[in-house]
Amino acid sequence: MSLTQRKLIVGCFVLEFGERRKARPMIEQPSPQEYLDDMHAIGIPRLFQPQLTTRDRAAGIRRVRQELGRLRTELTLQRDNPADEQDADSAAAQKRGAAPLNLLLLLHEQLVDEVNDLERSLSNGKPLPYSFDFGRFIFGDARTGEWFIGGHAQYDEWQNIQQFKRRLDALREQSQPAREQLTDFVGELEALNLTYEKRQEKIDNRMKRSFVLRRIGMLVVLIAASGTVGLHYFNSFRNLSLVAFGLAVACAVLIPIVIANWKDPRTRTARKQRKLEQQIRELKQQGAVYRQSYQPTELQIKALEVHYSRMMDTWESARLVKNRLDTFIEEGQPLRERVDAIRAELDDLRQQREKLQAKLDRRQKRGAFTRRMIVHVMLVLASGALGFYFQYTGETDYGSVVYGLGAFFILLAPLAYIDWKNYDGKLESKLRQVETRMRQLQTEGKQVMKRYHPIELQIKTLIAQYKRTRAGITNTDAAQAGA
Repeated sequence: MSLTQRKLIVGCFVLEFGERRKARPMIEQPSPQEYLDDMHAIGIPRLFQPQLTTRDRAAGIRRVRQELGRLRTELTLQRDNPADEQDADSAAAQKRGAAPLNLLLLLHEQLVDEVNDLERSLSNGKPLPYSFDFGRFIFGDARTGEWFIGGHAQYDEWQNIQQFKRRLDALREQSQPAREQLTDFVGELEALNLTYEKRQEKIDNRMKRSFVLRRIGMLVVLIAASGTVGLHYFNSFRNLSLVAFGLAVACAVLIPIVIANWKDPRTRTARKQRKLEQQIRELKQQGAVYRQSYQPTELQIKALEVHYSRMMDTWESARLVKNRLDTFIEEGQPLRERVDAIRAELDDLRQQREKLQAKLDRRQKRGAFTRRMIVHVMLVLASGALGFYFQYTGETDYGSVVYGLGAFFILLAPLAYIDWKNYDGKLESKLRQVETRMRQLQTEGKQVMKRYHPIELQIKTLIAQYKRTRAGITNTDAAQAGA
């Protein structure tokens, strides 16, 4: 390839990208599709063409890195500082608005990784990686925040799905008044049933024998009380006595009336209950007619919803990868937690071992025990000198006490030696226990990692596959070889 041809190839990259940038409006912020067009205009897949020379490929990589850096800055600024501030108070609205830009940033990350892989392969003298391609269209639903990158076929299929969804939404909106009316019927019927149950409970209580017995008992008590009052005041207060006798007679007359009213089913409560039963029957008939007219629409909506869910599940391949990824993450979560717990415990044990080892090292240094013994000897000498001073000055009592302290320090020297050796043994025992526990944890950690390592590799593989699939990247050479 001549020098003129190489310059022409590199120049085409720059001209194509520059024309797309000049055609963009200067006032309005670029749309996600314009950013995606810019990514295509950079021409990253062309760097993987085998006919390019090393010099042209290196120059293309430098130019691509500059353009990708600029695009990342623009995407980040537009995502963090949206032009539409109407929904600034809504976090969910901001998330939905930033969804296409986040998807483009994910694609940008994958493109940078592809360029890095190409550069590493060239620097290590390895063969060129597979060439790749990514979707020409970014599309999605702004209301739900679902956005995708794909080619013509995926874009057309998404349009068909959205057309199907609009039909489903229109049917839902059309059936909304009927659904609300049916909900009102159900609510009114539940309220009437509740009133009917409460009133029926009163009627059932009235039909019990205890109901009439309580009332007859109250009348009998009033008769007895009125008769007692009438007899007591018959001679002294004749008018009050006559009123009491009249009340007793009235209560006696009410007893058969209460019994007759108890057996008579034509009470006011019973009439209200029969009227309520009639209302419930009429409402049930109206509800049945209305449900019968609404049921075909309801069944059609359910069928469309199931069909729409199946269309989305079969269309979005990234969702299938995400489901597998979630399964592996859920399977490996207990193992991961155990590994983290073992590492945390090992870190604590290492610190304990270092502290114990430092103490042992300090105690086992040359002259450490000698210095301690020198302290005892100095105490003995000081006690002797102080005792001699007290004896010389005639204070024999104080001198005897100080001589006793000196004798105590002399006897304390072998005890200090024994305590020194015992404390060394305790430190060595603690150190062995810590090291034994560390070996146990290391053995257990190796066994857990042996089970977790394949899952971790699978998780990393699926994460990379999910990001590539989500960004709409496909390996063109691999696809052709597989075909």
